[in-house]
Amino acid sequence: MAGRGELTGLQWTRRRALAGLGGLIGLAGCGPSGEPFSSAGDGGRRRPPERSLKPAYSRRHRLEVPRTCLDCPGGECILLHFPIREDYQPSSMDDLLEGRPGSDADDGEVVAEQGTRWHVDEPAQLAQFNCCAYAAGDVVALGPGDWLCGEVNPLTDGTNPMQVLLESFYEQVADFAPPFTSEAIEAFETSHLIRDNDVVCLVGSRGPDYPHAMRIRDRRDRHWVVGKFGEDPILWTPLETVGGAYEGQFDRVWVFRLRKPRSK
Repeated sequence: MAGRGELTGLQWTRRRALAGLGGLIGLAGCGPSGEPFSSAGDGGRRRPPERSLKPAYSRRHRLEVPRTCLDCPGGECILLHFPIREDYQPSSMDDLLEGRPGSDADDGEVVAEQGTRWHVDEPAQLAQFNCCAYAAGDVVALGPGDWLCGEVNPLTDGTNPMQVLLESFYEQVADFAPPFTSEAIEAFETSHLIRDNDVVCLVGSRGPDYPHAMRIRDRRDRHWVVGKFGEDPILWTPLETVGGAYEGQFDRVWVFRLRKPRSK
């Protein structure tokens, strides 16, 4: 029987990601046993009080974007709610899963999180939520349909919603150099400071901002990450793969963990 980190016919592997849209909806996101992977917040988290805000115009999307605001301990957390795009086509992600030239090393896979709140019924829903919502949003019961910006943005009234969420519910547990050297990669993948479902953020120097966020999901006793790539699918890969995709956009790698509730 294959170990938990090994690939089976139930999962998409390197160079086979998104072979068809039917696979995206029905197959991936399960371990070799066929059971869904656990999600950090699938234990009955409740959504904080939420109110509607006036829509904000997005020049990029050329439409008025519906918005809501969550009342979090660290302040107001503004969410964007993009409508379904009829023209949406998911990326194959082959460029990130093809691996190093001349290497047959395990490079990761696309997952669909079947059995969790992040599983989508149709591929176009992938364009409605982003990496920050997926990585940290379980604590406030976010799901497909919730876009959590990771930087100060005019659409969020000049606030950084990801920062609000982190300050409200998480604590930083580790700080790593970018994964651009073998020493930095080894330090992250073998660190005793981090564990499954910790939130990993690539951190820019402004503010800070978070160009990408992920979760820890171990694979063959190494710390790998699972994260959503913008409007594209969710990938389970080494941090090195993600770092290469975002090179030049971040300076450090911070790891956060849910803060334990204070005893009364």
